[in-house]
Amino acid sequence: MLGQSIQQKQDTLQLTIKRTAINSYGRLGSLYDGCQDQIVGILDITFEESLIQFYHKTRCILEKGDKNHKRNLLELINIDEQLRLSLLLNLTSKTGIAEIIDYPYIINEYTRILHYTYIDREERFPDEIEKIRERLESCLTKTNATHLITGICWGIDIIVILQLPQEDNIITMIDVILEKYRAYLNGDCNDFKLTRDDVNSYKHIINTKIYSNIPAITEMTTLHNIFHSISRLRTDPTKYQQLYYILCPVSNTSDTHVDSIKNIHFEQYLYELSISMKIIERCFKEDMPSLLCGHFKERYSNAYKQWLDIKNEYRNLIEQLAKLIIEIRYSQNQNIILDKILNNKTQIILKNNISDLFQDVIDLNKKGHLISDLARQNIQYCNVIERKVDKNDNEDTMKRKLIIDENTDRILCSNDLLNKQNSIQFKKLHNDLIDELDNNSKARLIYADFSYSTYELYDIIILPTIKNDNKKNKSKYKEILSSIDNQNISTSPLTRTRLPVTSSKLSTMETINILLLGETGVGKTTFINALVNYLTFKTFEKAQSEKPIVAIPVSFRITTDDNGQEYDIKLGNLDKSSNENFQYPGQSVTQRCQSHIYRLHNSDETKLRFIDTPGFGDTRGIEQDNLNMQHIIEYLNKFKYLNAICIFLKSNESRLNIYFRSCLTQLFHLLGSNSRHNIIFCFTNSRSTFYTPGNTTSLIQHMISSFSISDIPFQKKNTFCFDNESFRYLVALENKIQFNNDEKQEYQISWLNSTNEAYRLIRYIRKKLSPYYIPNKFESIRSAEIEIVQMIHPILETIRNILRKIICSNMNQLKVSFESDLNDNSLHKIENNNYYINQNYPHQPSPIEFLQDYNSSIIEIQNNMIEQLTLLCHVNVIFAYFLLHMAHYSQSDPFLDGFLRMINEENIIYENRNRNYINLQIVEGLKKLTNNYKQRIEILKLKLDENILSNIHQWIKYMHEYPLISEYIIDISQENLTNDNKIISI
Repeated sequence: MLGQSIQQKQDTLQLTIKRTAINSYGRLGSLYDGCQDQIVGILDITFEESLIQFYHKTRCILEKGDKNHKRNLLELINIDEQLRLSLLLNLTSKTGIAEIIDYPYIINEYTRILHYTYIDREERFPDEIEKIRERLESCLTKTNATHLITGICWGIDIIVILQLPQEDNIITMIDVILEKYRAYLNGDCNDFKLTRDDVNSYKHIINTKIYSNIPAITEMTTLHNIFHSISRLRTDPTKYQQLYYILCPVSNTSDTHVDSIKNIHFEQYLYELSISMKIIERCFKEDMPSLLCGHFKERYSNAYKQWLDIKNEYRNLIEQLAKLIIEIRYSQNQNIILDKILNNKTQIILKNNISDLFQDVIDLNKKGHLISDLARQNIQYCNVIERKVDKNDNEDTMKRKLIIDENTDRILCSNDLLNKQNSIQFKKLHNDLIDELDNNSKARLIYADFSYSTYELYDIIILPTIKNDNKKNKSKYKEILSSIDNQNISTSPLTRTRLPVTSSKLSTMETINILLLGETGVGKTTFINALVNYLTFKTFEKAQSEKPIVAIPVSFRITTDDNGQEYDIKLGNLDKSSNENFQYPGQSVTQRCQSHIYRLHNSDETKLRFIDTPGFGDTRGIEQDNLNMQHIIEYLNKFKYLNAICIFLKSNESRLNIYFRSCLTQLFHLLGSNSRHNIIFCFTNSRSTFYTPGNTTSLIQHMISSFSISDIPFQKKNTFCFDNESFRYLVALENKIQFNNDEKQEYQISWLNSTNEAYRLIRYIRKKLSPYYIPNKFESIRSAEIEIVQMIHPILETIRNILRKIICSNMNQLKVSFESDLNDNSLHKIENNNYYINQNYPHQPSPIEFLQDYNSSIIEIQNNMIEQLTLLCHVNVIFAYFLLHMAHYSQSDPFLDGFLRMINEENIIYENRNRNYINLQIVEGLKKLTNNYKQRIEILKLKLDENILSNIHQWIKYMHEYPLISEYIIDISQENLTNDNKIISI
């Protein structure tokens, strides 16, 4: 009997297997289906206290992708072979650490993998397995269990996969930092120090993906946070999760063979297909048509059709193979079947098709990113095949096909192979091209792609060769080519870099800054209160049983269905709240911007800062809206960055508030168009629309399409629907208001839907959005405002003076009396003023139609005056738009007021000088200039230009150096015209 018992123990040990714990459901006594790697139940048996053995073992390794580019990631993190196979065939869920199988990027020389494991303890059954089996028979009915979990190992498992930039010096720097982390976490050294340069190097990491058996870890975004979380976790065993399970077969006579499949080639075949399919899918999800900017339409369409067909074939293949593997595990069929599958003609064709599609899609995706990056730098993409450039061309014919205008075209010629082999040269010439645009605003930059042409390009070149042609320095203002509809005041994109800021900036990178914007009464403040409760109370029942959290005092009216009685509900200290005013319906309750900080209950103690703002659409009118917007912009200057910009709207609106577009326009002016990537749309009162945006969707789409900034995201991923009435219900309960069962059920549904949306919102902001750094513009806006206001009067008076001389010149060209007028001092300044001829304007002005009637082929001085008048009229439109819509100048339009003043003065002179015809012509001319001014202001309102601030300073500098204006500013005290103080004062 003793020998038989020993033999049984040995048999049991031989049959015992380990499985990585890819979920946290397993417990001692759980039943496990080893054929499909799933937990299928738990024994309804009470066991004695488990045996515990402590290990306290730590292991941290760092691997480079170039050494493992063909290695199975599941194998790399020590997931056992059979479980890897089950995951590849979708037999079990890809959860926990197993989510790494869906890593959507190519593992290459720029990939780094940091794997940290801490084994704390192992728990086992105290009973011998044979004694346990005696109790199993009654528990195994109606289950496919093949094994029993008799041991569990607990600890921490973390994998961090990093994608580094393709720059050797940065890679070296990051590798040094990663080795510091590895050595410290592995226990190789006790001293851990990071320099400021080390911390700054984080920003160069292109992508960070984190996988762990502890869900909270996967929410983190930086190595620094993970490092500190590991230190905290090590001291708190209650946070440890399962690392692996020890499985014993439920019977010694079991005819299953869950470990019988030993075919490396089969697994590698499946893994390569899986990775290729994941990467192809990720590329298509990137919205490649937008990346490609209209290029390669047919190629993309063919690739996408092929992808749909291959996806179906792949899905069917996996289903067939999954069934086969289960059969093999149950019956131990020969592995030769798998070899036959791999050599099957159909499978070979499918593998080749996937491989070909993979290469095609990767190429398209890379090309799309190149085209988009070029477009952001105002460089046009040109596939030279479209210009019919091929092997039959020589250098001269190639140039003729590509160069349209030698004076403006700057063409960077290259192909994918040359860019890869000569990356330094490509970057240098690319930067030279951008510098050319900075020096010549008329330059048309083009990237000519020879990758698909039979023409052999041997080197990266720029066409035509840049020459120091003095002809280019001739009159920059001779040709007035563009109208204001086609103007781009600046072509350089706004970057996210900024100069060092003062210590007054709020600057904790662990704080998520969320800006809330929306119409008065849309529910921004209620949202903050509701969200805090959603995140604090795990269930609706828990929220009802405790006092609701009121971050901001609330006051509202509620009606119950039972008796129709209205109740005034209040909660929070309304008397001490100076920022919330509930006395005037229709006016914004929130009086000033205010931040509310909430600490998330997660391991890295992230803080949410909600920036509550006054609503727009205030009943006090657009002037109050402008004041509120100015205050918001000033308040944002306190922050370094925003993580999200939440636009609040009500579901099912019939129209948008008229100020809504203006609000976004001003916001983009401050932040730049790149901030659009951080925009989120939040819809309130969505219970009536079944938690969808309803009719508001089409209104938003129409409004977005009207912006000159393209690609403002409005998709499911950045759209969230809330119904925060459940929060009001909680407040009403606190005020002893009674509700019937139907109402309670509705509020519970509202709570569940809104809670889910709240968690989805926080996850989206944390995992999908990068912080957007706010350009430090406010001081720049203020200084520009002061300088422009000082120039208003000089510019207007110079316009009137030049207009008078143009009219006189036109009327009296043949009169001797006018000759002396032409030779007076002020006109002599114009005649000898070559300043404007040799200048690069920040922007080319558009011609003024009625002034073309005064053009003279005989008198050059008159044409010069017309050009100067056109320039000044263009500048006053730019300055006025800046004052009214960026600086929020509190007075009425000062330039329009100035035009009206001059018209009134000329009318008075006309009446007092016996209706002098010249003064009448000046009046008519000023009226036409006024109408032209009004039209161009309206056009500029529709054109959202993110770079207007940088160009404003260029125009201010230009006008300060403009002789007529600069002299007028110096001599302004000598003028004696009415209303000056009113216009000039700020």
